[in-house]
Amino acid sequence: MARVLRARRTIGTSALLVILAALPIAGSAAAVARGHHATEPRTAAPADTVELVVVSERPWTPAVAVTLSFAGGYGDDPIGAEGTAWLLGMVLEQAANANLAETGATAEIEVDATRTWVTLLTTLDDWATAYRILTRTLLDDPVDPLLAEATRADLAAQLVFQRDAPVRLFEREVQRLLLGPGHPAARPPMGSPSSVSGRTVAALEAARERVYTSGGARVAVAGAVAAAEAATVVGAHRTLSAPAGSSWMIEGTPLRPGAPGPAWESGGRYSFVDEITNSWIVAAYPFSGTAPRSRFEFVAHVAGNRLVSDPPAPGLISRRVEVRELPSGPVLLVMVAVESHTASAWEQRIAEVVKRLSAGTLTRDMVDRERRSFRSARALELAAPEMEGRRLLVEAAATGRPGESPAALEQLSPEELQRAAAQLGEPRVLVYGPGKPPS
Repeated sequence: MARVLRARRTIGTSALLVILAALPIAGSAAAVARGHHATEPRTAAPADTVELVVVSERPWTPAVAVTLSFAGGYGDDPIGAEGTAWLLGMVLEQAANANLAETGATAEIEVDATRTWVTLLTTLDDWATAYRILTRTLLDDPVDPLLAEATRADLAAQLVFQRDAPVRLFEREVQRLLLGPGHPAARPPMGSPSSVSGRTVAALEAARERVYTSGGARVAVAGAVAAAEAATVVGAHRTLSAPAGSSWMIEGTPLRPGAPGPAWESGGRYSFVDEITNSWIVAAYPFSGTAPRSRFEFVAHVAGNRLVSDPPAPGLISRRVEVRELPSGPVLLVMVAVESHTASAWEQRIAEVVKRLSAGTLTRDMVDRERRSFRSARALELAAPEMEGRRLLVEAAATGRPGESPAALEQLSPEELQRAAAQLGEPRVLVYGPGKPPS
């Protein structure tokens, strides 16, 4: 049965080869030497080990990107304290960039529903120093009360300004669609003005103790860095690395692949009525099989192209098609913004495109063209080292090893495309926009 909602103006969301390693944390003795945490010392994990580190050697670039992924996100915020993880990420990002200023490195922090991602972009000469500064800031240095107060005020003002933004309410409904309305991560990730304003330094420190811990961390290093060097800097005792042009190599026990099932067993259709100037349509299809992630991404690439191929596609404003990793499994996410009078036609068009891919209606010549386009798009996406680390960590967690070689992508065929598309389950569909609810 379709679920129909009518908009209320509230704040929404915005939304391997592997190394099990020890972080070179400036902890305990170093912290005492700096006189830091004299009254409330932080307790480190017994071995200060991270869960996994992936090294991708890229000798052709002078840049080095280090990606850290911590087990915790805005879905872990206590009830009534929504926005804590987001606020903490903003505070730590500013502190890290201030500490990194002399090295020229930069850091970005992105808080997801279940994980927090930190990206360090630096140079080959300074990467070890920058990494140590970053991990010290994230794990050891106390939260600056003045910085926290200023950032809290900025975030609260931003939330007040965005209170009536339809895109925020839409993004929250997308999270509710994907995760279920009762899921903790379906709440506003940035919180509300009242929940953010009440966040004290002590609350931020408590959140950091939960999220920014070495024991739940995963690290990827992409750049002109040899595995042995990365192991020395990071303190790794198990290494998974890929020298340029070579297959992935393991020293130590490989990561066990995840075994998620389909994200949901049955789909549904949901309408959210809001008197805005256009409509958004989201269709999410769960993958039920165990094909390599590249096969699912190939399905997404082809589906995105088929949406705008002949016949013409009137009324389209924008489209986004991707594979989204959910805690319960991957989904094919098709999201379009369209002129409202074309919404019904576009909902049908999405369903027909996916149905044709599952039926294997594309010719071999069509698939060959799509494969070349997919290979090029992926190569451009991964040209920058900071784009590679997150992909490698996601793939390692899902499959036990990171991405396939370029040669493997050349083997994509109509049969593999059809098999991957045929693993799509019943979709959840959200139609958000103006108009009357269906009778």
